[in-house]
Amino acid sequence: MGRRAPLFRRLSCFVAALLAITVFADAARAAETEFLFDALHGKTAYHAAWDRLMKLVQPTPDWLVQFNKNFDGVAGQVTDLTIDGKPYSLSFVCKPNECADHRFVVLFDGNGAHAYGALGGKDNDPAFFGSPSQAEQDAMAKAVK
Repeated sequence: MGRRAPLFRRLSCFVAALLAITVFADAARAAETEFLFDALHGKTAYHAAWDRLMKLVQPTPDWLVQFNKNFDGVAGQVTDLTIDGKPYSLSFVCKPNECADHRFVVLFDGNGAHAYGALGGKDNDPAFFGSPSQAEQDAMAKAVK
């Protein structure tokens, strides 16, 4: 029995280490999942760019005004994409219970300093805000549908 105790202790330490690695890996994966409201709460550049963009969205739908008050609402995951060789982050917010028909897509440039927007839905052409290029409009139009 005396020789089993060190083996059991080593095995217990191994299992504990494996469990710790799994927990940290799951936490890292969860940290990678960022939604629009996370980006607006946590990234100063994104928040400032969003505020400038919201001043351009006229008339602003009530559901977007509500989201803009505290960033609480139906919002999408932030995804990274490349347009014309430049990095961007894309996400959206939509009207609760009517997401397919009423969606606002936001496209942040690589450092979050500038934001572009598209307001639309599956059955109507989007209105663009922030003077996006044609390639940026194409990316947002695809995300609105």
